[in-house]
Amino acid sequence: MESILEVCNLTTHFATEDGLVKAVNGVSYNVAKGETIALVGESGSGKTVSALSILRLIQEPPGKIVSGSVTFEGVDLLKLSGEEIRRVRGAKIAMVFQEPMTSLNPVLTIGRQISETLELHQQMGKQEALRETIRLLGVVGIPQAERRVKDYPHHFSGGMRQRAMIAMAISCRPQVLIADEPTTALDATIQAQLLELLRGITRELGTSVIMITHNLGIVARYARRVYVMYAGGIVEHGLAQMVYDDPRHPYVAGLLASVPRLDEARKTRLVSIGGQPPDLMFPPPGCTFRPRCSYADQCRESDAGLIEVAPGHYSSCQLGQQRKPPWSKTL
Repeated sequence: MESILEVCNLTTHFATEDGLVKAVNGVSYNVAKGETIALVGESGSGKTVSALSILRLIQEPPGKIVSGSVTFEGVDLLKLSGEEIRRVRGAKIAMVFQEPMTSLNPVLTIGRQISETLELHQQMGKQEALRETIRLLGVVGIPQAERRVKDYPHHFSGGMRQRAMIAMAISCRPQVLIADEPTTALDATIQAQLLELLRGITRELGTSVIMITHNLGIVARYARRVYVMYAGGIVEHGLAQMVYDDPRHPYVAGLLASVPRLDEARKTRLVSIGGQPPDLMFPPPGCTFRPRCSYADQCRESDAGLIEVAPGHYSSCQLGQQRKPPWSKTL
């Protein structure tokens, strides 16, 4: 499949009073046209920072994109001027942010925030932009859109604010949509509605999607490929079904083992990953997962780097190169 977006060796650091935080270290991934991929991992693993780096939304200082490239339609976005990257944001690559209440402007109406995007990127007049805004709110399931277009963010519920964010993101029919935890803090029913809505809209538009989440259930249903991040780097990636059926990294195996399963008894005890994620100012040498790994005594301390363990399936764990890694008995 032809790639529309390629992230190569992306590295983003933050300079703080306590030291240099290495939030993203040499991350690489790609998205094909019309494809949905997922970035998965614990909080603080670097998922959101890598996505914000694509659109150059990292505040400098304290943040800085140290190295790497982000190629979109043959152009490295990291080399564009401020004016040039603004033409890409929203128009060609859009983002649904994690918390809509802090992402939406509280002093502007929902309608104005969406129509402003249309006026800026689509050169629509005010009346045309207003009509399109009402249509978009209807598309994402906002009832009485003609009236609600005049409301402010605090008049909307959490689910409706997230729908408004989706309407804003798709307003210019972007080629790539980044969805950063799009269903955080919503109940299960609303989560399912929003995810189905997002999938339907992006399929209709032919939009590629980068879904950032820690919910492995979402990944199984909506993503074709999955990239698992830990401590600022990618530790395993491949087709979602492949990674679920045969995890080749102990961290991924631990994540899967911690998810309740419908095919097991209700009293079955869930497995947790011991310890805490590493301090990214002072990451451990070699394999960053080693301090928390139950199988650390069976491998060398060095980081193996991403190695193809099966066709299209990559892992950074030395033990993952075995046909039957030691943790396969516990899954």
